[in-house]
Amino acid sequence: MISLVFATGGTGGHVIPAINMADFIISKAPHWKIIFIGRENSLEERLIVGKYRFYGLPLNRSTELKSTKFLSSVKKSIHILNEIKPDLLIVFGSYITVPVLISAIIRRYPFWLHEQNVIPGRVTKLFTPFSTGVAVTFSDTKKYLGDRSKIFVTGNFIKTELLTLDKENCKKELGFRTDRKLLLITGGSQGARMINMVVKEIIPQILENGWQILHQIGERNYVEFVKDIPLEEWVNKGYNPVPFIKNMEIAIRASDLAISRAGATTISQFLVAGLPAIYIPYPHAKDNHQIYNAEFVVKRGGGEIIFEKDLNPNLLFKHIMNWDDNRLLEASTACISISNPYGREYFWNLILETLEGRN
Repeated sequence: MISLVFATGGTGGHVIPAINMADFIISKAPHWKIIFIGRENSLEERLIVGKYRFYGLPLNRSTELKSTKFLSSVKKSIHILNEIKPDLLIVFGSYITVPVLISAIIRRYPFWLHEQNVIPGRVTKLFTPFSTGVAVTFSDTKKYLGDRSKIFVTGNFIKTELLTLDKENCKKELGFRTDRKLLLITGGSQGARMINMVVKEIIPQILENGWQILHQIGERNYVEFVKDIPLEEWVNKGYNPVPFIKNMEIAIRASDLAISRAGATTISQFLVAGLPAIYIPYPHAKDNHQIYNAEFVVKRGGGEIIFEKDLNPNLLFKHIMNWDDNRLLEASTACISISNPYGREYFWNLILETLEGRN
């Protein structure tokens, strides 16, 4: 029986693609054994436990790579790999995977890396020479990694089947009218306080200009946000604020325009669904990777960027109003033209080739 180890953690941008890829593999090979390694008592543990066997490492933050927790994590990783004897490891970036990668090299287990962002992270750069190969989301990433023969533009590992559903049916499912445009506002799964504060000032004007709004506020910010707005009045005019969108694929497909951060997984979903966006990159992301992610799309006609330092209600409202039907259609077509909806299928074939090469 084939055994695969997925190493991932830190953010949903690393964890969700890993789970999506694991689910796809099980749909193709239900008899294969899949194990996850991540952080103890973490986001990834909550998302993975109950679906796949999970091993937790004691690292909690990148600064602990210089602590005894790092050595403990390496020892534990070696023990896990000795127990499982995986045929292949699939590793998603973040600092939590460093002990696993070092253990794989010591024990001579082959591994693939997956890089979600345009600018590869430090883990990807450091371990590419030791890898079997690197699957990347964006074609521009190739120029930042040395051995291009190892780089494969697979796209991100997203669930594409929901992103191609009928737009009107998705609007109905979410309770919106089909004869009005829908604006999706999201700062990621945790929300974005700055985006929320600016948007709050212009929601009435947006609604008055014919838009409906689906707003993912974030669970931490929701109560504070809604307590001082005329909620019932806004809801009656087409505004739906929620702490968290459980089925983001349906929400993306239902929408005509988004205001969003520029995480790699979010962008990949927008592209497949043909959803143009006004990107407001998170200004504190490492190596400014959200800016590079957004620029990849904007240069190809799929959206625009507003930097957070320039963000204000008047500017954002002006940008929203510039998106007429013709511009939305052109940008939607551009998004679809640069999308890669077959990332999981492509990578599945690379896995099979890797395993066949070992026999």
